Amino acid sequence: MTKEVISNAREWTHSAEMLRIAVLKEDQIERVHATSLHVLEETGIAVHYPPARELLQKHGARVDEARQRVYIPRQLVHAAIQAAPRQVTVYGGRVDSQDCHLHMGGQQYARTTTGLNWIVDYCQKRRRPVTAQDTSNWTRLIHALPNIHIAGSLIDQEEATNSAEVRCLARMLHYTDKPFMFSAFSGEGMRWLWRLSEVAQGEGRLPRLMVLSSVNSPLTYAWGQCEAAMVSAELGIPVLFNSSAVAGVTAPVTLAGAVAQINAEMLAALTILQLHRPGASVVYAAHPMAFDMRTGMASISVAEVGLMSAACVQIGRHYGLPTASNGICTDTCVPDAMATLEKWASGYLPMLAGANLNGGAGSLACVSTVSLEQLVIDNDLYGHILRQVRGLTFDEESLAADVIMRVGPGKDYLTDEHTLRHFRQEFYLSPLANRLSAPAWEATDSRDVLERAHQMVQEALSQPEQNFLSEEQSREIHNLLKRAEEALTQIEVHI
Repeated sequence: MTKEVISNAREWTHSAEMLRIAVLKEDQIERVHATSLHVLEETGIAVHYPPARELLQKHGARVDEARQRVYIPRQLVHAAIQAAPRQVTVYGGRVDSQDCHLHMGGQQYARTTTGLNWIVDYCQKRRRPVTAQDTSNWTRLIHALPNIHIAGSLIDQEEATNSAEVRCLARMLHYTDKPFMFSAFSGEGMRWLWRLSEVAQGEGRLPRLMVLSSVNSPLTYAWGQCEAAMVSAELGIPVLFNSSAVAGVTAPVTLAGAVAQINAEMLAALTILQLHRPGASVVYAAHPMAFDMRTGMASISVAEVGLMSAACVQIGRHYGLPTASNGICTDTCVPDAMATLEKWASGYLPMLAGANLNGGAGSLACVSTVSLEQLVIDNDLYGHILRQVRGLTFDEESLAADVIMRVGPGKDYLTDEHTLRHFRQEFYLSPLANRLSAPAWEATDSRDVLERAHQMVQEALSQPEQNFLSEEQSREIHNLLKRAEEALTQIEVHI
C-alpha cells in the first residue's frame, strides 16, 4: 500500500479498553494486500454488469468484453480505499439509542442472518418454508432481544419471488424500530426498499437499512449483486461488500491463499462502488467458508473459518474501513449443543479482532435456515462475547484500592456501596443460564436451555403487538407495496 493509505488507516486503530487479538502480523497483511493487487491486475475479475465494466474502463482499467473480464490497476484500488468513509451509520426508527455507528474503535454490534426463507420449528427435525406470520414473529422477537442490534430480513415463500424483499420490509417496519439489513436482489428492488424506509423515518434519519452484496468466487461479480450495490450507493444505502469463498473449492485450500483471493474480490467491489459514487458508505464484510472433504459440503463453522474471518477483519481495519464478519454460524440443522459450540468457534475470533458488525444470529444449517429458539440462544451468546470483548475498565474507581482497604480482612463486599454501584455494569446477566445448584434445579426447574429459549419465544410473542407505524404510514406502506409488486413483476431479474 502507499504510505498515504497506511497513514489514513492508522488514525483509526487505537482502542484503549477493547480486548483485541491479531492472527496476522503487519508484514503478512502487506503481503496479502500485494497478492490481491497482483491478482486484480494480472488475472482480473469477471464483471457481468455492463455499466460497471464501462465505469472501470473509463477510469483506466483494461476490459476484455468477450469474457466480460476487467483488469483493475492498483492505483484505482488505492484511490477507492482512500475515498471510502471511515464511519458508517445506520439509523433506528426515531430513537437515537437504536442507531448503529460503525467505525474503528467504536462499539461492536450483532445482527441476525438475512435473506433466508426456511425455518425450523421448536423440537422439529425438518425445516419448512417461511410464511408471512413467521416474518412478523421473527421481527417481534428481534425487537425484544437486547443484544441483537440490526434486524435481518426473513423472506416468506407464499407470494411472488420478484417482490419478496419489498414485501418483507413492508411487514418488518411495523414491528421494530431497529435498523435493518437486507440481501441484494436487484437495483429496482433496492429503490423500493428505500422508498418504504423513507415513509417510516423522520427527517434526517436515513439510511434505515444496509445491504449485503456478494462477489461470487472465484473472481466473479454477478449482474444482480453488482447492480444492487451500485444503486444502493446512489441512494445512500450502506453496502456490505462481501465474498463467501470456500477454501478448497472456490478459493485455495490454504487459509492464507483463500484470504488473499477474498481480499482481491472485495477490493474489486470496493473500487466499483467508489468510482460510481466517491464516498459511498461501505463495510468490509468477508464471510469465508471451508470445504468439508468428507461430506462434500461447504462449512461455515469450522475453527479455520474463525481464523480466516479474524484475518479478514484485520485487513479491513488495516485499510481503515468499518468491518463485519459472518459472526456466529453453524452447520448443524437444529438448535443443539453442537450448534452453540460451532457458533462460538466461528464467531469469537473475528469479534476479538474488532469486527464492528457480526452476523449469524438465528441461523442454522450453514446459514440456510432460521430458528426462533436459536435466535434467543444467540442473543445470549452475543451477550457473553460482547462483554468479553469490552475488556476491563481500568481506573482508580475500578481498581478499588480504597474499597479493599476499607473492607479489610475477613469481611465481605456484598453490601458495600461500591458493589451496589458497579455490579450491573461489570457482570453480564444471562437470561438463559441456570445458576441453581443441582438439587435446586432438580426441584424447581429441570429444563434444558432449548426449553428455556422456547419459553422466552412464547413470552415475547404473547405480548400485545406494538406497531411502530402510524395509520397514515401503514396506508402509505401498503400502497407502495402494491405498486412495487406490480412494477417488479415486469422486470427481468439477473442472477
